[in-house]
Amino acid sequence: MTIALSQIVPIIIVFQSALFAFVLLTDRGPKRASNRLLAAFLVVLALQFFNILYLELLAAPEWMATAQCVFGFAYGPLLYFYSLSLIYDDFAVKRMDLLHALPFAIFMLAAMLGYAICYPFGSLLYVSLIIYVALAIRKILLYRRVILQTRSQHDLAELRWLQWTMIIFSCTLLLDIVDHFLVDITLQWGISVVYLNILLLVNWMFYKGLKQPQLFLGISEADQSLVMDKPEPLSEDEDAPADLDRIRQYFATEQPFTDPQLSLQGLARQLNLPPRRLSFLINRHFGQNFMSFINHHRIELAKERLLHPKDSGETILEVMYEVGFNSKSSFNTLFKKETGLTPSQFRKSYRQA
Repeated sequence: MTIALSQIVPIIIVFQSALFAFVLLTDRGPKRASNRLLAAFLVVLALQFFNILYLELLAAPEWMATAQCVFGFAYGPLLYFYSLSLIYDDFAVKRMDLLHALPFAIFMLAAMLGYAICYPFGSLLYVSLIIYVALAIRKILLYRRVILQTRSQHDLAELRWLQWTMIIFSCTLLLDIVDHFLVDITLQWGISVVYLNILLLVNWMFYKGLKQPQLFLGISEADQSLVMDKPEPLSEDEDAPADLDRIRQYFATEQPFTDPQLSLQGLARQLNLPPRRLSFLINRHFGQNFMSFINHHRIELAKERLLHPKDSGETILEVMYEVGFNSKSSFNTLFKKETGLTPSQFRKSYRQA
């Protein structure tokens, strides 16, 4: 049995996918549901490419060739639910969610019974993948909206690694469509561009998926309802002045924004206000979302501390942590956005003055 150069990439995909899936399944971190879904995605990928190699290298049963396109019906649901598991803090797969696996199960059973599946139903695979990618992107955008209204940590709103996962997956899907329907884009020695992109996707998802999920605090259904439900009508609000005074006074005396984990729900409990009421007051009367409102106060306190440090040895990093930031990049970005200067430039310009 001779292995061609074109088969090297599929062999690597099988090996890495199986290995990474094993590592994810044995991980005991806080995001087990996410890791299991990602492991399931990689297992399906390993099985599909094992199927490809088996068909090319050995005398495989006819049903294996018939089932080749069926694996794709599992990727969309797994990628979608993987995204949900990262976005929601109370995520759990429900019985009704298993309905998403029905196309894969039905088509696989039909293929094993000898029915030709790929020719009449193969195009549905791409429709399915496009729909699930669109649903996942929609949830990511919703997550960002909710985070801006309910959390104070700027880095939580940055979903670049998950967005890049969707981009790489979408590019791979687009290349597969081009290769399948339009023009052959195979490289020299029969190496598939699609397979190379899948290899990139496998390594990206494993590295980022294992490293990043612990950064997600996740949103709840209650958080989501604050953003999705209709706001209060713009009518005369007799209680607003008193409530706004209470917020200003509390911020001046207690400085709750110095808590890096501060959330809308937590601040509402401290102020003894309903979360929806607090969100409404911040949005309408201060003209900011919750995250901007909290970080504005943090920056104002940071400016004060940089101008009047506790002692001559106080560092910018110490100021950053004490005003409520736990990310240097977020602190520098927001500080420069508000002042036009980085914290070090701000301190230097004051000392020179």
